[in-house]
Amino acid sequence: MQKQTQNLVLMLVIGVLMGTSAVMLWNSRGDEREDVGSDSSTPPGGSAENTLLSVGTPPSIASPLLSFPLPPSVPANTRVGLSVLDQSAGKMVVVSDLSVVGKKWVAVYDDHEGKPGWILGASRVHEGDKETSVELIRPEGTIPGAIYYAAILNDNGDGEFNRLTDLPPLSPDKVTIVKFMTK
Repeated sequence: MQKQTQNLVLMLVIGVLMGTSAVMLWNSRGDEREDVGSDSSTPPGGSAENTLLSVGTPPSIASPLLSFPLPPSVPANTRVGLSVLDQSAGKMVVVSDLSVVGKKWVAVYDDHEGKPGWILGASRVHEGDKETSVELIRPEGTIPGAIYYAAILNDNGDGEFNRLTDLPPLSPDKVTIVKFMTK
């Protein structure tokens, strides 16, 4: 019995050390992401308190995710499981031909030097949903003639969108993302 207790305590200590190391590594990566490109963590038209999205409330997220694990190329409009056609500029982005397993988020990003930049809004989707509309947080919505991205993100299960915990798959080949333009 004493040997089992020692093993359990040793496993607990190792787990705490690994967890602490992972958090420190994640935080150091976060510092690098936020230092890239901008002195501000708030996009034009956003506000500093916009960091979470609660189900049933207007989207309120406003931070860049510049370390998005992109596949080698981002297809225009359609990829298996996600389709976003070019559409008129506005406060909503219509997502069609949706196919997800479990609960996920569909997030819309603006373009930052040819890659996803600011998260402009997110909508929670469930298995069986075929389409959704993502409400954007910018007062002006999308701008005519601009490029945007839509991606399927994992849901951590708490019912609120958080750019730090509801993340895309870590492997670029498993990321479902498309780019689209506004008219």
